[in-house]
Amino acid sequence: MEEFNKKWFQAVWGCLLLASVIINHIPRWTDAAWAHGAAIETLDTVLMWIMLPLTAIMFIALCINYWRQGERLFWRVWRRWGAALAIGIVATVALVLAVRYFKDGSATIDESDRKMLLGLFAGAGLIWAVARYKFQHCHRKE
Repeated sequence: MEEFNKKWFQAVWGCLLLASVIINHIPRWTDAAWAHGAAIETLDTVLMWIMLPLTAIMFIALCINYWRQGERLFWRVWRRWGAALAIGIVATVALVLAVRYFKDGSATIDESDRKMLLGLFAGAGLIWAVARYKFQHCHRKE
């Protein structure tokens, strides 16, 4: 697991992730013909199929590493991730509402968006609550 902490690995991974996000958003930002061409679509698909499974594998490996270091550490990290996810959702909702208000003059959320946000909040809250409970009730091996 030490290879995940090396600077060259983090730099390459960050650059690939940033490139994947940028390539994915290029067709949304412009109406130029090259942005909607086969080359950009192929590059987007290739980067997505490289980054998505490898990110999932790295996440699982990181969780296994935390679990091996200690059960309490694992649940503490998950509790922090749940709280950070909830805070991120709140910040995103506030930003979207602000942009809609300044763009259209009305800050409303559609019914489908409300259901999605409720699901995201419920998921983040569930992660936080389960991780908090498990962290506080871990069996200490002494």
